[in-house]
Amino acid sequence: MSVDLLLKYGTVIVEGKEYQRAVAIKTGKIEGIYKFGQEPEAETVISCKNKFVLPGAIDIHVHLRGMNQSDKEDYISGTRAAAAGGVTTVVDMPNSNPPVLDWESLETKIQNARAVRYVNVGFYAGIPREVSDFDVDMAKNILGLKVYPHSPLTEGITYDDKRIKECLTLASDLGLPLLVHPDTSKPEAKSDSIEGFFNIHSCQSEIDSVAKFIEALQGLDNEARLHICHVSCAASARLITKNRAEERLTAEVTPHHLLLTGADFSNEDGTAKMLPPLRSPYDNEALRTLLSKCGIDIVATDHAPHTSGEKLSPFLQANSGIPGLETMVPLMVTEVFEGRLTWVEYLRVCSSGPARILGLVGKGVLSKGYDADIAVVAKEEWSIMGSEFQSKAKITPFEGRKVLAKPEITIVGGEIVYNQGKFVVGAGNVGTVPVRSLIQLRNT
Repeated sequence: MSVDLLLKYGTVIVEGKEYQRAVAIKTGKIEGIYKFGQEPEAETVISCKNKFVLPGAIDIHVHLRGMNQSDKEDYISGTRAAAAGGVTTVVDMPNSNPPVLDWESLETKIQNARAVRYVNVGFYAGIPREVSDFDVDMAKNILGLKVYPHSPLTEGITYDDKRIKECLTLASDLGLPLLVHPDTSKPEAKSDSIEGFFNIHSCQSEIDSVAKFIEALQGLDNEARLHICHVSCAASARLITKNRAEERLTAEVTPHHLLLTGADFSNEDGTAKMLPPLRSPYDNEALRTLLSKCGIDIVATDHAPHTSGEKLSPFLQANSGIPGLETMVPLMVTEVFEGRLTWVEYLRVCSSGPARILGLVGKGVLSKGYDADIAVVAKEEWSIMGSEFQSKAKITPFEGRKVLAKPEITIVGGEIVYNQGKFVVGAGNVGTVPVRSLIQLRNT
């Protein structure tokens, strides 16, 4: 027997332990994982000696922009950033310009991404003013519905109990999760001081929003699913943990809310401005603990690119959001290397957990029969430099931070996309668009 590609001499993780193995790939799938001397012949052999062969990261919270915001990011730069960062699947948020509230906007995104992508791309949709107006034919091409109570995708919407239940019911009827940005601030809320900005987007605002959505979830049938995005506060995370109910309630945290605090930055400009804002060391520690204890399910970047001018403006005028696709894997694998995260936890929070939440069957695990979406990572010290990003967004609060993990090879569907700093395939040739949930499709 011969296979297409053999990753030889690499370190793989089996039941939390490191083993040297060979990973064989055939027709886009992992054909098997072999001890040395037992591996099959291969058309192409790559030595991964002294490197870690891991399932590619799955980032379920990404803003790839495009359309009328292509100056910030597009599907070429965004998916190249993902590949360079060891991320093999991304899921694009609907608060684009125009927002994804109808089939026309979604179809435009799908066609644009399909033409130029370098990794797998999935999509979410928003919910129109009248929930009953949602085009259910969109469902098979999306992985979830997303709502923004603090900044609705259409003006004049208030996320009261009735609206929240209607949105949860719609998502449940479609076999999809409802994702929420937890923030009870008002769309018109503005501040003339930095302190005021943090007060508007406080931990209490996040807690109140989380509590409101959880209460609505508990009043519905067991098919409804709620996913809380970018949890940033200890009290919010504890509230989620207290109300865990199997797969019905899930949550994510970003690397920046795990690893950075508001006190780390002077806030002269928008380098570290994001929503939700950075919090305290106490919140960092609580989020780390609950991530390890499965109180929080996964890590996602909230990759939110802006132009350098938009980020380097004075803090109050600067846009919120930072790039994250090229820093997540280096940061989180460094957490493993430095002993603050185990391999089992890393694989759960960056690969298998995201796949489970969105029903991405065949993804997120390095095992026979799974999709050959793989990141080869070297244990190497280097410094994060925004100027070297593939993303159009170059301003990062992690600028100059030393990390110990460097993605070197990214494989999507069995095809080598990125190798030692170079892209070895053309745009639009590798990756599935749109990624679909097989579990959801069976339910509709």
